[in-house]
Amino acid sequence: MKPTLILIGTILSLSWANAQNITETQLLHYIQSTNTAMYGTQVLQLGNENLAVIDANKIEVTQNGDQQQFYYTETSILPSDFKINVEGNSNYVEVVGNNQIINNMTINIQGDNRNVIIRNYP
Repeated sequence: MKPTLILIGTILSLSWANAQNITETQLLHYIQSTNTAMYGTQVLQLGNENLAVIDANKIEVTQNGDQQQFYYTETSILPSDFKINVEGNSNYVEVVGNNQIINNMTINIQGDNRNVIIRNYP
């Protein structure tokens, strides 16, 4: 029994020694430094109880905080290459539709308890 416990302890200590721990800042820096042009939709959520419902071909979403809600529905065949960054707690963002105005647009929202609703109709 004692050799088995020593073996299990050795395996566990080796697995913990090889584990990589990174911070949120390091993760964000890595994602921003990599080439995201080859990806279609990219979602990064940091926090608890975040939700992103996306019907799109090309969008970047970053939610940093707790209880974030994001809804996006693309209505055009052409992707809009839309970017949104939300920082804070209890924020709600809803975007329905896309047109030339929203093409290559970046929205940055900072703060708590913010509601943003955008409706685009071609």
